[in-house]
Amino acid sequence: MINKIMKKFLCAGLLCCAMTTLLTGCQMKEDDLFEQDAANRSDAWMAEYRRVFNNNEYGWALYTDNPTYGRHPQVATYAVKFDPVNCTFYKSVSTVRLPGVADKDSVVSMYSFKMDNGIVLSFDTYNAFFHYYADQSQYFAQDLQSDFEFCLDRYSENEDTIFGRGKTKQLPFVMIKLPVTAPEYQAACDSIYSYYAPYNCSFVCAGDTLPARFLSGYQNLSIWMEGDDPRLDGHLYSYGNLVGGIYLLEPIEYKGCIIKEMKITPEKDGYVDVNGQASIIPKPFVNYWLYDEEYDSRFWGYSALGSWTQGEWDKARDAINKSGKQSADDLHYICLSTDGFGGLELVVNMWFGSDEVRYPMEMKKVSNDELAVRWTGKEISGRSYSFYDMGYKYIVDAFASKDEWRTYKISAQSGSVMSPGEFKLTDESNPDNSVYFPSNYHYYYYTIWE
Repeated sequence: MINKIMKKFLCAGLLCCAMTTLLTGCQMKEDDLFEQDAANRSDAWMAEYRRVFNNNEYGWALYTDNPTYGRHPQVATYAVKFDPVNCTFYKSVSTVRLPGVADKDSVVSMYSFKMDNGIVLSFDTYNAFFHYYADQSQYFAQDLQSDFEFCLDRYSENEDTIFGRGKTKQLPFVMIKLPVTAPEYQAACDSIYSYYAPYNCSFVCAGDTLPARFLSGYQNLSIWMEGDDPRLDGHLYSYGNLVGGIYLLEPIEYKGCIIKEMKITPEKDGYVDVNGQASIIPKPFVNYWLYDEEYDSRFWGYSALGSWTQGEWDKARDAINKSGKQSADDLHYICLSTDGFGGLELVVNMWFGSDEVRYPMEMKKVSNDELAVRWTGKEISGRSYSFYDMGYKYIVDAFASKDEWRTYKISAQSGSVMSPGEFKLTDESNPDNSVYFPSNYHYYYYTIWE
């Protein structure tokens, strides 16, 4: 038995010796793998990147992150022109707000390449346009400062895109070769920021339509996925403005689709994914009442607009004055107050104590721009008498009766379909019956008869 065990150990020992000899014989040195030593290889890599950087007639669009407070990183777009020594940053919507340089068209500074566990692009002399958010003397905390050194990971095969990440924050960094001069590109990108930054919209992908919103001041796109609280931000994605579209630094991944770049539609009423997988469309008008994830009843107060509606309101004024219980001049607000979860009330004299009157409504979606409404027949107030019988019935019934559903066509009266400034609701059974919703009406009007 002992001899058998000894033989097993002997065989194992001989095998180990053989493997040690083999490994020793196969040991490789750096020179066996590379034709150049490490220093020369580093110089060659940096020279290749410098060639790519400077092999461009117009320059590059640089996309990186600025600090934000309580939000996703904010993507800033800089059009940059490189020469062998210097880089020139051009005026943008971001730089016109910076102290001391608001009137400058461009700022020149130096840049360099260095080796630090890979190739690093360093903007190592101060540039008043680019370094402001990375300046440690600024008031914001150090953990919110931007990167000014970037690890370069790779460039595309056709050498028109350079990919990397911030050396400190590790946030995505992208540079795209410019098709036009740097000032022209910067102006075209900024036009999206200033002209086409839709506030409310919907994200359509894989057959689903999800509430969405552009937080343009933060360069964030918020998408509410299933289970997200509508009163809070949804899933946030950082985006940069391209010429005629947006570039997502963190791709949207939804049901097997990966969305990286979207273009503005020719009608300027949304965005489409360049691969046809998704789109961003206007928020359905009916959602401002039924599913308003803002939870702020932005289109709140309303007024009579159609000739028939105005006639009914005139009847209400006469009846109220004749009642002896209230003067029509004491009606300061009439609002349709929504709660963002399908609830709707017609409210008269909001915030006026016992004279505040509420009329709960039922509503349902007919189409994206059609809303059906019916009064429940209830009145809630702080008085013992019926405001409805006193004369409010003309105002209530003009909007919705308790006997039948009334369908309204919703149309934007100002702004754009992506960012409407005011709405009109037109009774489809009686076009002369319509009501009007300016944004935040209740803040500016103190009598409904103005």
